[in-house]
Amino acid sequence: MLPEPSKQPSTFTDNGVWEKAISAIAARVNRQCFETWFLPVRFAGFDGEACSLTVPSQSFREIFQENYKDLLEEVLNEAAGKELQLQIVVQEQDSPPGGPSLLPVVAASALESPQEDAPWLIERLWSAGAVGIVSGPPKALKTWTALEMAISVSTGVPCLSMFPVHRTGPVLLYAAEEPMPALHARLQALARDHELELDQVDVRVIAADALRLDRLADRERLTATVEFHHPVLLILDPLIRLHGLDENQSGPMAELLGYFRTLQRKTGTAIVIVHHSRKGATSSSAPGQSLRGSSDLYAFVDSLVTLDRRRDRVTLSAEHRSAPGLGPLPLELVLPAGPDDSLHLRLDDSGEEEDLKQLGLAERILQQLSTATEPATTEELRSVLRVRKQRVVETLHELIARGRIARAESGYRLVSNNHH
Repeated sequence: MLPEPSKQPSTFTDNGVWEKAISAIAARVNRQCFETWFLPVRFAGFDGEACSLTVPSQSFREIFQENYKDLLEEVLNEAAGKELQLQIVVQEQDSPPGGPSLLPVVAASALESPQEDAPWLIERLWSAGAVGIVSGPPKALKTWTALEMAISVSTGVPCLSMFPVHRTGPVLLYAAEEPMPALHARLQALARDHELELDQVDVRVIAADALRLDRLADRERLTATVEFHHPVLLILDPLIRLHGLDENQSGPMAELLGYFRTLQRKTGTAIVIVHHSRKGATSSSAPGQSLRGSSDLYAFVDSLVTLDRRRDRVTLSAEHRSAPGLGPLPLELVLPAGPDDSLHLRLDDSGEEEDLKQLGLAERILQQLSTATEPATTEELRSVLRVRKQRVVETLHELIARGRIARAESGYRLVSNNHH
């Protein structure tokens, strides 16, 4: 439920124009937008012809005027029944005499809140509003996986026929290394695997020859394009083609990653960046530690999907800043078996049936251990999860083999991966 307009100051005029306007805004924008960009706005006065508002900072004022002033003017005019002038000024902050100006401070209640009703964009694979990376070595199905995510988010079909999509809408895609005919063929194959035609899929392709996001002009063009199309998901493939920086230098890379974070916060668009893993990364390494370049990349991500290739076998796993991880699960690119089939991805369960059956229990055990203050015994886990003891024992052994948990004197505990 959206916050009640009563959280706004009580110094409204008798005709309640501001009250009507803010109620209309709450009904027309999503909760995240309302709390981030309208709750901090304060009503300062109304003389019948002009409405005066204050905002917490100059940067807030610039972004608000660029993106939301027209909407606010529209609802104010509707509430007043006539055209009004809108005056937006920065709230003055008291400063010590002769001292520096104060930093803008916002009440905790006005901070952007998590989307508790929809924590996932793609369940267990990508968090809602996440900025993150799909990584792996060459020929590990990174682009195929990103395109499968695009098909799912744009249509609502489960990703990889397994993971439900919680929010659907347009997907904006930039594929720097993929020729347009090849990109068309991949998207068409994935769509047909879900019994869709490509014209039913709202994936919009950025057709620029180059996009260099270490350059201000290209950043501004990308930001304007995202604001115009309002995609639910932006996919950029691969990171190396988006800049001319040294990926091992933390300073320049942190600044580039900061741009992605700002873009997401400004637009609400989730962002998938396809990136290569380091050569020689071992399977025993934590997935994020195999990312090529600065360690800032691993610290930066909200969601990380890792594709690992060992000989001819590819596995998929996922990590999240605020949710249990997933996998590894075997993944393969399947060739058409007949004229009615198409090239597609699938989670390969050949020889892995029991692993997949145990997957749900494994994730529940990890989640239980992540909130436990002390190691948990087999019997305690069995009682809480309400499953047979044998299944719990088998799954615990599998999690130990994967390095996700360890046995202590008094039970089992989660193994920290030092992530975040």
